[in-house]
Amino acid sequence: AGTLNVNLYRLIGRNTQRTDTLLQAHFCRPIAIAMASSDASASGGRRRPMEILSLGPSRTATASMAAAYEVLGVPTYHGYRLITYPEEGAPWERAADAKFFNKGQPLTREEWDEALFKDFGALADICFMFWEELLEAYPEAKVVLVERDVDAWWKSFSEGILPGLYSKKVDFIVNYVEPAVGPRTAHACRKMYGGYLGTGWGPEQLEVIKANAKDRYREHFRRIREAVPKERLLNYELGSGWEPLCEFLDKPVPDVPFPRVNEAEIVQRRIKEATTTTLMGGVRGLGLYVIAPMVVVGAAWYMRSSR
Repeated sequence: AGTLNVNLYRLIGRNTQRTDTLLQAHFCRPIAIAMASSDASASGGRRRPMEILSLGPSRTATASMAAAYEVLGVPTYHGYRLITYPEEGAPWERAADAKFFNKGQPLTREEWDEALFKDFGALADICFMFWEELLEAYPEAKVVLVERDVDAWWKSFSEGILPGLYSKKVDFIVNYVEPAVGPRTAHACRKMYGGYLGTGWGPEQLEVIKANAKDRYREHFRRIREAVPKERLLNYELGSGWEPLCEFLDKPVPDVPFPRVNEAEIVQRRIKEATTTTLMGGVRGLGLYVIAPMVVVGAAWYMRSSR
């Protein structure tokens, strides 16, 4: 498996289409593909050790780091999965409700594993919003942080993440499609990001998010560095190659370049595709006799909100 990953990631960065294929192949594979015995599958337990918690926020080279962990033979859960497997939004919404909105109980280690992580040895991207819970659930895992300049991060985050959460199309999905046919993936993402950035989750909170984001970003790194013992933490600097990462993880250095994945264009395109698919799925799921009046109401709302 390790050789396969190295050979595949020799291709990363050659062109957008091929990189997109690789991202889907690795970050979006079905959970059930883990290399495990049938006994482990039947028990519903963790299939492999949890090795890495990569706790940098979205748009801190999370796709490149996830690709690197894959090259090292560690299957990685990345937020990119939600585009392909929107049903995985349900446990994330439950976790967000418990953490940010005092609704329900936090997920236990067993629940994280069963719902999302049992086939994965590393976590990246959206997992950063639950760093406290994950540190407690997986005390055996090592922690990797990648910190970008805060202004560069905010530019990337505001241009690449926020439009996928707070557009009129997404408003329509949240208000009309997901409540009727589900899954509630857009709800989950808004709750996670809005909750983590110290606001509510509705579109009216967008300006508050913009005001809070940089302070929350700085606080994120400060709190993790205070909480994690130095021997368990790597502050990885982009551009430093394989050596510091492999030494920290006790892995052999691969004979391929360190992955450099420019995910912005890929993710934006995939979000647009997922939005269209969700809208069309709503039409098919509800049927014309239900969807027609909803579309009329939604269209009226859309026209009113766009004035």
